[in-house]
Amino acid sequence: MVRRDVVVAALALVFSVTAAYESAKLPLGTIHKPGEGFFPFWISAVLFLLGLCLLFQALTSRPSADREGSGRVAKVEALLVVLTAYTFLLDPLGYPLCTFLLVLFMLRATDPQPWTVALSMAAITAVGSYVVFAIWLSVPLPRGPL
Repeated sequence: MVRRDVVVAALALVFSVTAAYESAKLPLGTIHKPGEGFFPFWISAVLFLLGLCLLFQALTSRPSADREGSGRVAKVEALLVVLTAYTFLLDPLGYPLCTFLLVLFMLRATDPQPWTVALSMAAITAVGSYVVFAIWLSVPLPRGPL
């Protein structure tokens, strides 16, 4: 597991440096008037820091004795299927309902949480993200039948 983390961290570092280099070629602008390269540059900087954190954690932790079973792979496969369904159901069902169901699935199937936590977090995420994006930022999101 540690070796895999080192490889992923190295890939994140290479990708982030490349992205920062390429985005620095674009006008960055300021925080009040961002240019075309502003967000890509800062996102790559954050990715670089996260890659450093993962590399440090992988190099300083001891290897785990237990092996990851096929259960994790099945959860990832199920999540990919649900994310694919999310993209196809987004227009007919609408953003709030699809997001609610996606977060509920993630909290119950992939990382089991109690029903009260899963339902409340799914509702908060769906409503909160809809308010931020559709109302506050005026991003057109599919409303759906509800």
